[in-house]
Amino acid sequence: MEVKGGPQRMNGTWMVATVAGALVGAAATPWLTTRGLAQLARIDAARPSLALASAVAGGGAGAAAIVTSHRADTWWLVPALLVWGCALVAAASCDAVTQRIPTALVRQAAVGTGVLLTVGFAVHGDWRGLLTSGLAAAAAGVVLLLCWRFAGAGFGDVRLAVLGGLGLGHATHRGLLLALAAFSLVTVTQAVVTLMRDGDRRRTFPYGPALAAGFLLAATL
Repeated sequence: MEVKGGPQRMNGTWMVATVAGALVGAAATPWLTTRGLAQLARIDAARPSLALASAVAGGGAGAAAIVTSHRADTWWLVPALLVWGCALVAAASCDAVTQRIPTALVRQAAVGTGVLLTVGFAVHGDWRGLLTSGLAAAAAGVVLLLCWRFAGAGFGDVRLAVLGGLGLGHATHRGLLLALAAFSLVTVTQAVVTLMRDGDRRRTFPYGPALAAGFLLAATL
């Protein structure tokens, strides 16, 4: 299962795997989104447009899972990162239409991702990556906990951040910086659109899409 020759360039097998990962993500994420909406008792929000958007974003998450595994130089992380990426997008999709993040979905995904990552890193012998994933999850949770306390984020965002941090076992400094920029851009854009549409500065807006985008970029780039 381990890749020989280093992660410098994708070969044909990895390219095919990336396409397969995108297809898996595109198929699984709308289903997870519907499951999350059902947990929130908001199945009425499951519209075709949401299914399409989550499928497209889920395809990107599936491809990102393969690219991240390629950079880590092992196939063993693919299952964990597929679960991680699809769940991130599904939770963010629920947040986008309900301003609520399904707790059960995020918890189940975090447990599943944690178990699969532990197995993957252990088989690969990458204990540093496992430690980094745990530290990243804790750090992301603390940062969003402060945002929950002082900046109006929801506690569901804290849970989502912990899940998101699990995928950063091999994140680079460049990826983290670009992810921070993407998170800031998406958040500011959402705030401006909300203010222009409603004219109410007290109105809240979902952080989930920005968080998911940031974590996926951080893991991939």
